[in-house]
Amino acid sequence: MTDIAFINPPTPSPPEHADYGVMAPPMGLGYLASMLRREEYEVDAIDLALAEDPLLEMRTFLRASTPKIIGFYTLTQNYYVTEGLLKIAREEFPESIFWVGGPHVSYEYRHALEVSEFDVVFLFEAEYTVLEVAAAQLRKNGKLEGIAGIAYRNHDGQVIKSPPRPREKALDEIPYPARDLFPIHRYSRPGSIMSSRGCPLKCIFCIASTFEDAYRYRSPDNVFGELKHMYETWGIDDFYFVDNVFTTHRARAREIARLIRESGLPVGWYCVSRVDYVSPELMQDLASGGCYRVELGVESADIDVIGTMKKHIKIEQVKRSCDIILNLGMQPMFTFQVGHPDDTLQSIQATLDLIEDLRNMGAGTYLSITTPYPGTPLYLDLEKYGVTLETQDWEDFRWSNPTYSSAAFNRNDLRKAIYFEANRLSTAVREGRISDPPSAPWKRLVPGASPYKLPPPSNHRDPGTLDIAERHPEAPSKKISLPVLQIKRDFKLRDSLDE
Repeated sequence: MTDIAFINPPTPSPPEHADYGVMAPPMGLGYLASMLRREEYEVDAIDLALAEDPLLEMRTFLRASTPKIIGFYTLTQNYYVTEGLLKIAREEFPESIFWVGGPHVSYEYRHALEVSEFDVVFLFEAEYTVLEVAAAQLRKNGKLEGIAGIAYRNHDGQVIKSPPRPREKALDEIPYPARDLFPIHRYSRPGSIMSSRGCPLKCIFCIASTFEDAYRYRSPDNVFGELKHMYETWGIDDFYFVDNVFTTHRARAREIARLIRESGLPVGWYCVSRVDYVSPELMQDLASGGCYRVELGVESADIDVIGTMKKHIKIEQVKRSCDIILNLGMQPMFTFQVGHPDDTLQSIQATLDLIEDLRNMGAGTYLSITTPYPGTPLYLDLEKYGVTLETQDWEDFRWSNPTYSSAAFNRNDLRKAIYFEANRLSTAVREGRISDPPSAPWKRLVPGASPYKLPPPSNHRDPGTLDIAERHPEAPSKKISLPVLQIKRDFKLRDSLDE
């Protein structure tokens, strides 16, 4: 009999969202499993996002493991699916204890307990919380009443929410996720790594903005150790740092790139940064370590919209960062949103125009619809932001579907914008005007590929974490000369952008 069996439910949304669930193994469950294993609990897990018949595969899995505790991880858009799976699992295993965690129930815990009838809800990060709850429920060591970071129903059926658990700062003490529980080679992006947690920024559409003092990071040696372990264990050679902003701590990002470069491992990777963090020196150091793509959130072409979002960037930084990254042989990938509360039909069109400009420069682009997920400042203050929520169906809360309207736009205006951009992107791909980079830099060295070599590291040294007040960190002079020009360009960095 297994002590604890974890289930990752599928996502019943359009292909672009359902497919997102099969990009990488569920790291949250992997971390919980590794912690429980360290305390000698028997743990198993299944990822139903990979299942052809999720219900059949869940039943087969549970009958084989006969778990004492069954734990689900759920998001907003697959919460109803999770409820359905819970009902079936409870019918077959009435004696089991049922856990649930994830960002959605961390805010909607009362519904999860009163309506869905889970037994315990884990609020936010739970690596140490699961150890205490497992000890109380499986080893009769302690009671739920004394455990921070959970919600549960007491013997009288009342919902009890315990005090919040302080955020774990010693991230190096947490073992690597138990990826061996999942069929690693069935994922399209198996090399996902979370090198830091939280975010120092306060964008109103992001749940991370509600966490106080939540930005914490792992040491470069610990991060590189995980990367090396994945390469040596499964042969994974392509990695994605899923941090909200990988380059917040510049010195740490440089050190990770140095460790990868000096290891000689034939690996490539990509990460998330910000346009106001992009400098030739920092980007050169990332490229020297095998970074081939940098994702950057811009969201809008309208500075007033950006201001309300609390994004704290400038429009002129966008094309400047595009130039710098492209001239180092990497691909910039810019993400945008339409449907922000302050959007108008004119600002939406300006955003679509900026997307096309960046694509013509050689950048990748991605457009989604602003979505007020539970717990975000936007969701909590809909009236303040002047929007009308037009659906309470959680399955509607996805990046391609508008959930609200405003005085300046309706939901069909947003659908038209997404459709227009999807058609324009498809045309650009079909005509060969844009293409994704190879999955890793060394694959450009095959016969017939364009000549490519990694740039050397810069000699720049800097202090640690960027302050949001630094609008032009490491700003280049007007006479800047980029260290490696990998591709032919017919324009240069414009002096007017180098303020």
